[in-house]
Amino acid sequence: MPDESGASRTPPVVFDSAAWNEDLRRASEVAESTAEAARTEFEEQGVPLDQLKACSPEGTDATELPGCVKVYLPAPDGPHGMVFEIVRIDDRLRLLFMGFGQRHPPRDSRQPSVYEIAHRRLHPPSAS
Repeated sequence: MPDESGASRTPPVVFDSAAWNEDLRRASEVAESTAEAARTEFEEQGVPLDQLKACSPEGTDATELPGCVKVYLPAPDGPHGMVFEIVRIDDRLRLLFMGFGQRHPPRDSRQPSVYEIAHRRLHPPSAS
C-alpha cells in the first residue's frame, strides 16, 4: 500500500506494550529515541517495504526466526533493529513486534541481540 510519497508499506504493525517497555529499559537514550520515532511511523503508516529484510530461519547464533522480518534502525543500516513475526489476526496479515535492540552488541556487553530477544519471545522456555 503506497503512502503519499509513493513508497509501498506493510500491513499494520502490532506492538505489545510489555515487550516494548522491557526492550526500551535496556536501550540508551539515543536508541530509545530512534525506536520511539520508528514505532510512531510504523504504527501510523506501516514499515517501508524497502527497509524489510527476511530473518534467517536458523541463525548462526542458534536463533530460530522462521516467518520473521527485520528492519535496521536508523535506516538503512543502523546498529539497532526490530524483529517482527508475520501473523494473521482476524483474517488479515499483521507484523507482530517481537523485539528491539542492538543487532550485534559487543560480546563483553552481555546484552542480548535483537535476534536473541525475538527468539526467546517466539520460543519461550517450557514450564516444567
